[in-house]
Amino acid sequence: MMQLSRRQFLKVSAGTVAVAAVADKALALTALQPVVEVDNPLGEYPDRSWERVYHDQYRYDSSFTWCCSPNDTHACRIRAFVRNGVVMRVEQNYDHQTYEDLYGNRG
Repeated sequence: MMQLSRRQFLKVSAGTVAVAAVADKALALTALQPVVEVDNPLGEYPDRSWERVYHDQYRYDSSFTWCCSPNDTHACRIRAFVRNGVVMRVEQNYDHQTYEDLYGNRG
């Protein structure tokens, strides 16, 4: 019976593992199928109806501006967006530079 040193055992084990890994990868590549060629990607594009959700996310039926005055400390002009009779979101009214107070001061 042949005496196998620890170093020889590790070399043989590493070689066996390497051969098994390469063979496994080579066999895995044979299971792949070729890619279908598409001439016009815009004509063959899959269904994009799911994008409507993102387009409609900020859709609104009407909007109105109002003055938010918490505890009478300041008066911010706010714009609210309404969809189906419910205020969906509020944001700053971006025309604040165009309106003036009673004394002619600009926003």
